Amino acid sequence: MNQSPFAWLVVTPLVTAPLSALLLFTFGDALDARALGLPLWRNESIPASVYYFDFWPTLLLLTTPGLLNLLVVLWFFQPNGYVRVAAGLALVLALVRTFGVLLFYFSISQSDLISHEGGLLMRLEVEGTGLFAGGGRPPLDAAKFRLLATMWLYGSIVWAATLAMWGLYNLVMDRFLPDFKPPHRRRPGEPRSWGGGFDRR
Repeated sequence: MNQSPFAWLVVTPLVTAPLSALLLFTFGDALDARALGLPLWRNESIPASVYYFDFWPTLLLLTTPGLLNLLVVLWFFQPNGYVRVAAGLALVLALVRTFGVLLFYFSISQSDLISHEGGLLMRLEVEGTGLFAGGGRPPLDAAKFRLLATMWLYGSIVWAATLAMWGLYNLVMDRFLPDFKPPHRRRPGEPRSWGGGFDRR
């Protein structure tokens, strides 16, 4: 714990992004639209194929890797108030990254949540363009990639905000909470319990 909680949030996508892809491509499975009596295409004039996913298992696959972001709560155990304020801001960003991005995704993307026979389904449209412009139905992996790519795009906005907050944190604290000072690094000869920075004390 010798780094800022913002640093943790900046590097976690190196793990969470490939892990989310691994989970979704390995365990994410579309429902049988024909068996459910659901349309396979948006309409006859627009070549967009429609896939359906069970919402709750898919939500679990998408959010489980992001739980690593929530480890910023460990910085709350630091005795220095400067560090704990950083942990609070980082926790807000972590919650947005883990859960808020998904909600934002459903609010503005082409994916919809629909209720069908008492269950909640995720509906995802994949246009028949490029390699799939010949009229064939795009493969399921194309739908999964569309889902992941859009999530990563929205998540990158929060990642950029995290990077900006990390860079501006000292200036913000000096302006609004000048009485809170960062702990100093442990100097030679000081007991280890006097360690500074973000070291555990």
